Amino acid sequence: MDMVHSSPSHELASLHSAMDRLFSETFGDAFRSARVADAPSTEVATYRLPINVVQTDGGYRIEAPLPGVKPSDVEITFSEGTLSINAKRSEERSRKEGRFLRREMALGNFERQVTVPADVQAGRIKASFKSGMLSIDVPRVGEARPARIQVQSGEQPKRSTRAGSVKG
Repeated sequence: MDMVHSSPSHELASLHSAMDRLFSETFGDAFRSARVADAPSTEVATYRLPINVVQTDGGYRIEAPLPGVKPSDVEITFSEGTLSINAKRSEERSRKEGRFLRREMALGNFERQVTVPADVQAGRIKASFKSGMLSIDVPRVGEARPARIQVQSGEQPKRSTRAGSVKG
């Protein structure tokens, strides 16, 4: 039987590697050093897009901040009760001078999926983009109001005969 000796430095290095992987998967390239940030990257990071969901009189409004993103780089789809938002922020390769000393603005893909209630009108969903803020209006079908249902008797109406007796 082989004995495995544990060393604190090995465990610490393993933990460091695991934390690096976790931060990279969660935040993409946002936490890379300036030296690494200047290097061209072949991977495109994907971030979770933060949103606000507001209930309005006519439905719902979904708001998402997308500064620096062109409307043509935003794709919104709706299928089977799920609204999907995909956006891409890329760097213009026209920077001719200088290098980054600090780079905190995330570049890459931004995604979010929102499950909406079944009472939405999919064909009337509208999106607008103003000052870096994406707004999606999701209208609902009018609220169902309780209706009073008249109960009909299952009995035949009684009718009278010539002799004045009642036949049923």
